[in-house]
Amino acid sequence: MKLGDVRLLPNMVFLACVGLVCFAWQDTLEHIFYIVWNRDVYSHGVTVPVVTLWLVWRCITEAAIPPPQAYGRAASLVLLAVLLWMLGAALEARVLEHVALVGILQALVIMVYGPAVYRQILFPMLFLFLVIPVGGGLVHPLQRVTAESVIWLLDVVGVPHEAEGVLIRLRGGLYEVAEACAGLKFFFASVVTGVLLCHLAFKSWDRRAVMLTAALIVPVVANIIRVFTILLIAEATDQDFAKSIDHIVYGWVFLSIVLFILIIGAYRFSDRAEQVVVATAPVNWSVWQPRVFFLVAFLPLGASLWMSGTESALICNIAPVAQPLCDDCGYRPLPDLINQQPYGLQKVDASETFLYRHGGQRIAVYVAMVAPDRKNHRLIQTAHTTLRDDWLELGGAPTRDITHEDVNYREAVLRRERERLLVWRAFYVGGEFRGSVASAKAAFGKARLLGRSANGAELIIATDMSEDIDAARAQLQKFLSTFPADSFLWKQLRNAEGRAICAE
Repeated sequence: MKLGDVRLLPNMVFLACVGLVCFAWQDTLEHIFYIVWNRDVYSHGVTVPVVTLWLVWRCITEAAIPPPQAYGRAASLVLLAVLLWMLGAALEARVLEHVALVGILQALVIMVYGPAVYRQILFPMLFLFLVIPVGGGLVHPLQRVTAESVIWLLDVVGVPHEAEGVLIRLRGGLYEVAEACAGLKFFFASVVTGVLLCHLAFKSWDRRAVMLTAALIVPVVANIIRVFTILLIAEATDQDFAKSIDHIVYGWVFLSIVLFILIIGAYRFSDRAEQVVVATAPVNWSVWQPRVFFLVAFLPLGASLWMSGTESALICNIAPVAQPLCDDCGYRPLPDLINQQPYGLQKVDASETFLYRHGGQRIAVYVAMVAPDRKNHRLIQTAHTTLRDDWLELGGAPTRDITHEDVNYREAVLRRERERLLVWRAFYVGGEFRGSVASAKAAFGKARLLGRSANGAELIIATDMSEDIDAARAQLQKFLSTFPADSFLWKQLRNAEGRAICAE
């Protein structure tokens, strides 16, 4: 198809529909842009839309694209994307909103230009899904793989060391294979490049599979070598190397080498041949159809208005929770020394902190409430519990999910120099405790979709931990057997039953 043959009306309708979607789901679009622009591991997303436009332009100029043919049945795909977006908004699952946004663009292309045109630009359209900032859950697995592999390499070369999770102590000092050392940025950049090379350089699916496998494995191996050599160089020189600009520059050099190897390998074994698709005969594009398209395009706006929530502040006249006490149980209350606690509670409607001592063991309880959960003030979407001072979560610790007296907890280990804390966390939503964020989000979403007030609380229990994590677990189990988890909750929250307990 020649550039001069592109019909003006379908393009105008498509751009108008896209504009309506972007206006209606502005918050979702801004969220994608914010993450891609500000979080380094997702910076590859900046280039994905540009590459997508280039690939579409390449298809238009180098292949015979069929003329536009409106396809009204694609309205069902638009509706499906709208429902997915509403589900994501209800569940606080931003990734579903992102998928819905990219998905509705696919549906609009099919609806305005027709399936034949969409098939010709199928790869560029699917490539656009890579702009979605997803995969953050790979940080900790890659962090553990990197740390364990580096420890193994140190054993192989005979470098004296001590290891605790992701912490490695050499003669020159203590090093941490931090989340930034997990190589997630390397991994994403390599995968996006690999997917693009599979399309540009290969026609055979066997070669594409080999290329994609290499794009998945090479960055992981290269990152392990990078971290290992940084430790060796820092040990041979001084520890400042691992913290200086050399660390960053060294990383960029490795990333460039990895991408260069992938590109050279792809074009060395390329079997791609240019193909030209014969255009079909022109098809009339009815004048009345733009009206239908605009009605369909207004569906995202309606969904946005339906799911919009209040951002106003609420007044919660809730009596504070009395600290649970017991006679002859061995648990003595302690004063709340805020500056000595690892957690700070922010942007919540109510919060409490309780401290106990049992023998030589300290136990802290933190509970925060949002009632009701609302836009930009959500219990799970926003980090209400922040770590103070030098406290960090210890990656690679032998943690697991814990169930005690029918309450599920997520377990973590906090560290600050030589100090260690064992932490159990759970959410209280819909009248019961939930140990996972996914389960809590599902409960919040159910409440919103049913028109109920989504009240919720987060419960955190922490205790001192020596080298024996099982002993700390036993302490928390004993404590929760003495003081059940719901004894730290507000009475109004336990009796809410879907009603709002705070007012504007």
